[in-house]
Amino acid sequence: MKFIKKVSAGVLLSFGFIFLMISAVEILTYNQKPTPQEQQKAADTIIGGLVFGLPAIAYGGWLVWSMRKQHQKLLSDRLQSTFYRLVEENSGTISLLSFAKQAEISGEEARQYLDAKAKEFNATFDINSQGGVYYHFHV
Repeated sequence: MKFIKKVSAGVLLSFGFIFLMISAVEILTYNQKPTPQEQQKAADTIIGGLVFGLPAIAYGGWLVWSMRKQHQKLLSDRLQSTFYRLVEENSGTISLLSFAKQAEISGEEARQYLDAKAKEFNATFDINSQGGVYYHFHV
């Protein structure tokens, strides 16, 4: 399903862009003294490009936005479950490195996440002699 959404969004955005470009080219190359037939053809081309281009761009953009929101939700859920599991397993003490490793994120992302959780739960942190950071959550 995810693959189909990605392909659909790509196709819709591509076709929408093409239709909008056709309208833009028609506007830019519009003859200053057109015949009534040329004028009607130009108007039809511009309206057709807008009628097909704008909805395709809008729906393709909505698909991209919804997939991004879904990905963020999955990442948030994964980080939260990893966090609670490590707090439970280690009696409230989590090292920055172990959280980053278990959650499969960078050290900076792990630090930001744990700092936010430390503020939320009023936790403390220590730095050992080797420079490792440990967060202590009161269970």
